[in-house]
Amino acid sequence: MRKISIILIILVNSFLLQGQESIKDHSYFKGGQIHVVSSSHQDIAWMDTPEKCIEFRDVNMITPALKRMAENPEFKFNVENAMNLYEYLERHPDSFDEIRKFTELGQLEWGANYNQPYEGMYDGEALIRQTYLGKKRLRKMIPGGNYTCAWDEDVPARVMQRPQMFAKAGIKYLQFSRFEPGLYNWYSPDGSYISCWTPGQYECSGRPIRNAKGDDNRTAAFTEILNNWNDYYKQREFSPDYIYISSHDFSKPLDYDSYFSEWNKKVDNGESPLPYINYSTGAMAIEAAVRKGKPDSIMGERPNVWLYIHGPGHERALKASRYASRRLVAAEKFATFDAMLKKDFSDYPQEKLTKGWEDGIYADHGWGGRFGHITDKLFRTKFENAGEVADEVVEKSITCIANDINFKEDGIPVVVFNSLSWERNDPVTFSLNTEGMYDQDFKLIDGEGKSINYQFIPTDNTDSDSWLKFVFIAEGVPAHGYKTYYLMPGQSGEDEKLRMDYDGKELTNQFYKIKLEQGGISSIMDKYIQQELVSESDFLFGEVFALESVGHGAGEFTRVQQPTMKGFAKMSQYSPNWQLLENGAVRTVLETSHPWEHCTVKQRLIVYNSYKRIDFEVDILGFDGVHSREYRLAFPMKNDAGRGKVAYESPMAVIEVGKDELPMPGGFSKPEQIYDTPCPEIHPREVQDWFSYWDENKGVTISTDVAAFDWVNPANNNSKEIVLQPILFATRRSCNGSSDSNWYLQRGNHHFKFSLTSFGSIWWSPSSDFDWKEGRQFGDQANQPMDALVIMEKLQNGKLPDKYSFVKINSRNVIVSTIKKCEDDNNVVLRCYDIEGIDSDVKVDFFKPVKESWLTNIIEEEPVNTCKDNVYKVGKYAIETFKLKF
Repeated sequence: MRKISIILIILVNSFLLQGQESIKDHSYFKGGQIHVVSSSHQDIAWMDTPEKCIEFRDVNMITPALKRMAENPEFKFNVENAMNLYEYLERHPDSFDEIRKFTELGQLEWGANYNQPYEGMYDGEALIRQTYLGKKRLRKMIPGGNYTCAWDEDVPARVMQRPQMFAKAGIKYLQFSRFEPGLYNWYSPDGSYISCWTPGQYECSGRPIRNAKGDDNRTAAFTEILNNWNDYYKQREFSPDYIYISSHDFSKPLDYDSYFSEWNKKVDNGESPLPYINYSTGAMAIEAAVRKGKPDSIMGERPNVWLYIHGPGHERALKASRYASRRLVAAEKFATFDAMLKKDFSDYPQEKLTKGWEDGIYADHGWGGRFGHITDKLFRTKFENAGEVADEVVEKSITCIANDINFKEDGIPVVVFNSLSWERNDPVTFSLNTEGMYDQDFKLIDGEGKSINYQFIPTDNTDSDSWLKFVFIAEGVPAHGYKTYYLMPGQSGEDEKLRMDYDGKELTNQFYKIKLEQGGISSIMDKYIQQELVSESDFLFGEVFALESVGHGAGEFTRVQQPTMKGFAKMSQYSPNWQLLENGAVRTVLETSHPWEHCTVKQRLIVYNSYKRIDFEVDILGFDGVHSREYRLAFPMKNDAGRGKVAYESPMAVIEVGKDELPMPGGFSKPEQIYDTPCPEIHPREVQDWFSYWDENKGVTISTDVAAFDWVNPANNNSKEIVLQPILFATRRSCNGSSDSNWYLQRGNHHFKFSLTSFGSIWWSPSSDFDWKEGRQFGDQANQPMDALVIMEKLQNGKLPDKYSFVKINSRNVIVSTIKKCEDDNNVVLRCYDIEGIDSDVKVDFFKPVKESWLTNIIEEEPVNTCKDNVYKVGKYAIETFKLKF
């Protein structure tokens, strides 16, 4: 693995640094070629409103590029993503034939991705849909195009499984930026990779040529560049094909036609020792450069140092994004099961689901910016629309499924649906309208007649007093299936004898002994493993605190600016008392609340009787939008012997801090922008569903309701103490350079929920052989609650049993990311991935016999081989997609 020396870094950009001498040798490139890749970097919106940016891409980029191609068959232009094509065709539908012609001729290249997102912002299935709405849709529209190159020119980040997602969609190359200049093979842990080129920072790399006055100065600048890259190419034995990216924000198509012609004439006549120079595309350029030679190999997560701009900076929008992604997958699964039951896919809601995914992954990296309040509102609205589509499909599908269940004659059925790929236990809530019912006493039983404890909790319906809301623990709900419970009216009610012991200071159940202090928790003893979870710290456990968070304008540029203790506040300083809200057969709920300087903070603690789970709920109410303010929640972990470890969920992967990142810094980008923090030391981090702590005696997993978390104590950065901290939200200014760029103020009310479970060695069977794997399923479950459907009118002649699994798998280490209708036919797509690093022969049992199945690529094309006996090979850390015929 390479690290470019400081000398080479300076040489690469010596034309920008006065007084630096360069190596005067470009002989390696003689007879080769300079690939001039003309492009224009484009956020959805950053320099202006979304509408103005779409207009610019039309008038100043794509339309003149088409004109240039018609004038010069040698001219080539690169558009960074597929979304730009779809927007352009909405404005110019009559231009399709012209676009198709130039795309098929190889003059016009479209980036194979839908847009250029923050990769860690989306979950794995959402990232894969970038290739569906990118390469797959492009191939359908214009089959003769080359869609093997993706572009991600701006964001200094890369999630660990992204190269695999690209490679298994047939995307071979990546043009990226803000990294040590060079050619790389970037690997995912399954062994797949994508060949990448980065010039450093995309805009800076084109500056010397762009700023050169006259042909002679331009040639001198090109020569200087070749001088600086000569040894790099020679040492790695690359083909002598240098890649020159000409791209900056809102740039226009190049016109170097006469200049290139004269240059190449001199080369042909032997008057110049330089290589040929021609227009090229991203795919052509990288393919030419790496057709021989040894690109440097790298692997690992590159944490995103811009995470504040979309995570804590846009808390409500990111919550809507996460919800939409999870629900769209659930919608696909249940819509597929419904269609398979009907033996008919004609009503499968493909159009709705496609629109949901378009909205669900619409937002790219261009949050904020000039008129950013307009852009940010659009992004959030798209996410919310996607969630509404998903909810509509889920509700319709599970209702249709429930109508085919053969329920027992007595009682009101309550059907609990599980969209995940393992059997699970979890709290479930449902509401019942008792209007017109003679008796409002109920007994809850399962399908076998076993009595189930439940509890009445405050209802969300404030318009009527006839609604009752129930909570209970649903146990053994089948994978990808459902389980039915029955409300028996007129029978005994909830069992109040099961209430927990609570004396105002301590709360005890069969799992935990919890000591409460004013503002938080001072101790949690896991009674099963006999381990204390909480450390003495600057913070109580589950305590809200606030501090100053200035940032570099949303935390952008080369480092995450850390918060300061200026204006520090925490809940315990107000000495608020805990109030008992509920203590019933299922759970106990305590709440503490106090006005702060800029808001009112409420903390709730929810402890379950028969389920090893503690919920922490936080409300930040009436926040006034004060500048440079950040709110976090503290979980100080008792770190035995200082050997505790931290891991968190990344898209289709788990990252152990200090182990799974790139081992080096991002490096040189441009002279004034060097990413010098080693990747393992970057914090906070983007996170998906959960983060985890463990040591040799115990561990915890905490589900997260937010997109970023930290583990370094902000009150003492040098401490070895581990304080897990979800970052609730922050008010920072957009880093757009214009004077009227907006603040992310996030005024009003914010609501958060986190769930904790613990694990570890037990005294009669000690073992230190555990880690994040023990709590991984819990973390996913807590963020994907099961749906409960109350059936007031039972249909007759149902064929399904009242407990059923549509799909089972036999491998705990393998997660099913989606089950859906194939986009091109009526076969079914099953996608799954290994999360633990185990080669597996996965046995998949569908509720219907599979006639034929085969491995395909990630966008459902190009069958590779046939699977036998419903056994599917999923390699170590592999993401695999299968097509099944029923």
